[in-house]
This record gives sequence, C-alpha cells and structure tokens, in this order.
Amino acid sequence: MSILITDMLEEDFAPYLDNSTKEYAKEKQQSGAWPAERALMNARAEISRLLPQGYRTANHRFLSLVDETGRKVGIFWLQLSPERREAFIYDFEIFEPYRGHGLGQLAMQTLFVYCRTLGLIKISLHVFAHNTRAYHVYQKLGYQATDINMSKWL
Repeated sequence: MSILITDMLEEDFAPYLDNSTKEYAKEKQQSGAWPAERALMNARAEISRLLPQGYRTANHRFLSLVDETGRKVGIFWLQLSPERREAFIYDFEIFEPYRGHGLGQLAMQTLFVYCRTLGLIKISLHVFAHNTRAYHVYQKLGYQATDINMSKWL
C-alpha cells in the first residue's frame, strides 16, 4: 500500500475547515481547556487568527492523502517555516473508514519524505493528552515530547 500527498483542492477547503473547527472545539473541550458553551466560538476565533487569508494564507499548506486507487483517505494541515527549515502539523487525520489499517504511520512516513524534499529538517506537532492512541503512534515514529502541560481539577 502507498499514499500520495497532493495539494488539497480549494473547493475541498471550506468543508474541511468546518469539520476541523468542530473537531478542534470538541478536543479542547474534552481536554478541559474550554467550556462547552464557548468551545466552538473559541475554535473559530483561533483558526481565523491562524488563517487570516483562509486557504491562501502564506506558509500554510493543506494537503490531501490519496491511496493507490485515487481515494482521498486523509489530510494534513502544515505551517511551514522555511527560514528555520521546519514544519508544524496543525491537523492530521485519516478519515474514519480507513483507520486501523496502518495508514497513519504510512502517511507520516510519506510526510517525512515530502518535507525533506522541501529542505526541511524538523517537524513538530501537538497531541492532546487524552489521545493516547495518537501519542503512541507519534512516539513509535520518533517524535519526542518537548513540552508537557498538566492540570488537576480540585
């Protein structure tokens, strides 16, 4: 099995961003960072700040993951910092019907090659602590924790 990284079509961006914003709000709420009644509003504000020109915001790339049959199986949202030769993954998703078949690791390996061709030497990301499955996948791929926030409810 193989995965190809292609630029996301601009027509796919609005539905992607709508779904991604809702998922981000849910994750922030689940992590305890935002209350339920403000989560979606906060997510929209944060993403608007990150993407003032939407799809065309400088140094952001929206990528589709395509399998060998041409099916879109996932996405990446990257912010590139060419001067520092690094990328930050804002979003990574393997679509629900394709999960559990090793595509996440394969997509990451493909991303490593993609970023090397851009001359990048470092990739960073954030993972929510409650997403233990993703955390373990990233560890297996060689990512190292660089900052850990902890909370305790009293």
